Amino acid sequence: MRRTIVFITIITLFSFVGDVWAGEKAARKKIEKQLVERGLDENLARSLSQDPRIAVDPDIIIKNLFYSSPRGTEEEPSVMKIDPRMIEEGRDFMKEHAIKLAAMEKRFGTSPPIITAILIVESKLGTYPMPYNVVSSFINMAFMLDPDYLKDIQKLYADQYPELYEAETVDRARRRAEWALGELYHLAQIAQELEIDPLDIKGSFSGALGPAQFIPSTFRAYGIDGDEDGRCNPFDMTDAKLSMAHYLQKSGWSEKASSEQKRRAVWHYNRSSVYVNTIMMLYDELHK
Repeated sequence: MRRTIVFITIITLFSFVGDVWAGEKAARKKIEKQLVERGLDENLARSLSQDPRIAVDPDIIIKNLFYSSPRGTEEEPSVMKIDPRMIEEGRDFMKEHAIKLAAMEKRFGTSPPIITAILIVESKLGTYPMPYNVVSSFINMAFMLDPDYLKDIQKLYADQYPELYEAETVDRARRRAEWALGELYHLAQIAQELEIDPLDIKGSFSGALGPAQFIPSTFRAYGIDGDEDGRCNPFDMTDAKLSMAHYLQKSGWSEKASSEQKRRAVWHYNRSSVYVNTIMMLYDELHK
């Protein structure tokens, strides 16, 4: 019975992709036009939006609408699950990078424990694989600006996610689509500066980059060339760490600040109370 259900779901998905293919071409042209309106070079906008390596992937929409916020565990709903071994690895990380972390603290007021705590959660200290094509993620999110595409998504996932028909969810999907267009613009700028193919960039399903999981616009605003090679690179650990310190400082972090002010600074990194609770728990553990 279970195999039959899975088979029907797969057939439905392939049928869905085929049905929206004609509309997809128009949606891609709209994305191209809006990227140009935002200031992107016309040829680059066309190559990004029309690249055949980008496929329709409705699951990206679902992941971003319903699974992008950190979640706690059944035992501790307010805190994410963290493998205790990561805390030990975090202590080793602080020892290994002690000189650079100390220099960052002197410059930005961010101690090794807060930088390490965020790196643990965001990428397991830079070791977690990032399997998603970031351009594809952003373009699939941007497809939600097409009302007909949105209706097809609602029909495809109606049984599993009835909230797709709620006005609040529809509004969130449209805001996410607009946001994705802006992030795609900034991603293209980063790729040009690094002289790499944007379609080769891997990240999270939400389009976050590198060990610190910066979204493109935030990295362009706060990124720092930590290794002084002439480029701000979100995939380079040294650049990522220094950029994190810069962003936290601008968000109000200070080691001498109150607990509430520290929490507000971390909240800017990820606007989730579960995320903040988890980071502050690790911060305290790494101080021991």
